[in-house]
Amino acid sequence: MPPSKPPEDELTQILTILQRMEKRDRWRTIGGFIRSVIGMIPIAIAIFLTWYTIKYGDQLLQKITTMAAQQAGKVAQQNMLQDFVDQFNTLNQKR
Repeated sequence: MPPSKPPEDELTQILTILQRMEKRDRWRTIGGFIRSVIGMIPIAIAIFLTWYTIKYGDQLLQKITTMAAQQAGKVAQQNMLQDFVDQFNTLNQKR
């Protein structure tokens, strides 16, 4: 039969192991909390964008429509001016 260790040594070992586990668990808890917060950032962004779209969606669409109409007007004006110049050049060449 192997000689048994005194109970005080066993208790000391158990306490040492528990203290190590306590430090490790504390760091794991902190790391888990930080990962959870980082994981919630995309959800918060999605919620914010949904709210913003609902609240200001009409104004956003109006701005987009206005900008598209302005761009279309510029393109049409440039085409009209180019057509005028082409017609003028063809008339000048005929004379």
